[in-house]
Amino acid sequence: MDKNADDTEVNQTSEPSVENHANGTVENMSVELTKEQIRSEKRRIIKNVVLISIAFLFNFNAFQGLSRLQSSLNRVEGLGVITSSLIYGVLMLSCMVLPKLIINFIGHRWTIAISFWGYILYMAANGYAVWGTMVTAAILVGLCAAPLWTAQCSYFTIIGTRYAKINNEPEGAAVSRFFGIFFMFFQISSITGSIISSTVLRGAAANLTDEDTSQCGAHDCPWKNVSANLDSPPSKTVWTMVGIYIAIAVCAVLLVAIFVDNLPKELAERKPGLCKEILGNMAATFLHLRHKEQWILIPITMYSGFEQAAFNAEFSRSFVTCSLGIWKVGLVTLPYGFCNAAMSLGGGHISKYIGRLPLLIFGMCTDFCTQFTMWFWTPNPHQEYVMFILASMWGITDAIWQTQIHSTTTTTTTTIL
Repeated sequence: MDKNADDTEVNQTSEPSVENHANGTVENMSVELTKEQIRSEKRRIIKNVVLISIAFLFNFNAFQGLSRLQSSLNRVEGLGVITSSLIYGVLMLSCMVLPKLIINFIGHRWTIAISFWGYILYMAANGYAVWGTMVTAAILVGLCAAPLWTAQCSYFTIIGTRYAKINNEPEGAAVSRFFGIFFMFFQISSITGSIISSTVLRGAAANLTDEDTSQCGAHDCPWKNVSANLDSPPSKTVWTMVGIYIAIAVCAVLLVAIFVDNLPKELAERKPGLCKEILGNMAATFLHLRHKEQWILIPITMYSGFEQAAFNAEFSRSFVTCSLGIWKVGLVTLPYGFCNAAMSLGGGHISKYIGRLPLLIFGMCTDFCTQFTMWFWTPNPHQEYVMFILASMWGITDAIWQTQIHSTTTTTTTTIL
């Protein structure tokens, strides 16, 4: 807290700060900065971008690793898939109420740090996966996810706008680049999470006949498929994996709480009550529909959600676990993470030169080829390389959807929560 106070004092006398910019202090914005002051502020902005990105990497290597295992790890009565759906159902509802209220109350940094704890409890629930623990944990994650992602997007937009001003570049280019850096780290979490799950769950796959594998892929029926590869691993093994994930996620909380610079709580002149907050957010949501960009983003965002759900649930279970075994889920998703991270970093630079639309068209065409192959190809242990290719293609397209949707949304929206 003393460090933040000192920074504020220095900024008020010598240079405009990100905090002051967020509060709209125009008089400080007009102060001419020296080259050294510009370099110092740019370093501070980049530091916060990298720290938050690393924290999300730590937290989501566990969450993404467990999400891809839900349809295989907790498949009895559809527990894993149902609770995963519950997360996003609660998230959809909480978006209207919680984000701005919590950010106004505790600030961006603490919103991110505290929201991570909801994910940590979800990781712990997977060690004792029954309806009571998993449903409760899923609701908590859904409630925490909306403030978490809103705080991250708002934080990056504010500092990205400031960086663009002092670096004399278009605002959209800077924001898009920062989101590219963020999603590079974020998608690396897919790699690290996959390595952990594959290492801990490593074991021999069952010997399957051609008749057994014919039930995998697009032909998989959860109520009829009795493949030996679909058996759950021992409880001790699951707890080992969950314990590793929790330890790494706690590091994410500490990283944000200790090292990330705080943005002020006062993002608005006054803080409305709860009812006014809910009505204001709902009104702002519908007002955004005045913009044609929002009508374009809605179906693309929905499609992005559909394809992520298909990858995490159907591809991991029906294609990988069914034919190769649960421990291979992590290995097959490794190229997904590599390609996703590389495209997340490069996507922002590519869109700068060719524009967003050609990039989105390329992603749609690649996605179509992936889905077409999955529809007609039956998984086979002797053609394991095909799954790696499909995962790589999926990683490229997911990176395009994630970076372009987030950067487009944050730069076209008229109200930043």
